[in-house]
Amino acid sequence: MTRHLAARASRRGILGGVLVGLTATGCELDPPRDEPAGSGATPGSEDDAPDDPDSQLVRRVVDDLTSALALAGGIARAHRPLAAAVAPWRELHAAHLEALEEDGRARPQRVAGPPPALRDRLRREETALQRRLAEAAVSARSGALASLLATMSAAVAQQLAADAAGGSP
Repeated sequence: MTRHLAARASRRGILGGVLVGLTATGCELDPPRDEPAGSGATPGSEDDAPDDPDSQLVRRVVDDLTSALALAGGIARAHRPLAAAVAPWRELHAAHLEALEEDGRARPQRVAGPPPALRDRLRREETALQRRLAEAAVSARSGALASLLATMSAAVAQQLAADAAGGSP
């Protein structure tokens, strides 16, 4: 039993460390000094060409994060007892959207079903999101964007691990 509690605490510590790292380093999208300003390092900048691959990638990631945020909000709205369990997901996705210089809000999605089915759906969607974020990190041309997306993927993976250890969604 002590071993289980130690493993659980270390997962929470890792998640906290990832989130601190995200807010401390990963959220800065200013281009490094050796990277020109128009290289796609700042996803929301005005000088990004519409056909810039990183701009298109950021748009897809923003859409994915907005959908995930809307699902978590819908689950919270549909089943109030699950609101506390999905709150970390909502906070995580809102922070990720803000790191991409987007509004960290989304209209809650309409969802139906019993709580266990909604928990399963959330885990499936978050697992798929984590994979897409990792793939996006690999395909990003900007090193700063790749780092940010990799950090987001790691944060989602850690939240999945924390939820599995804690028994929530």
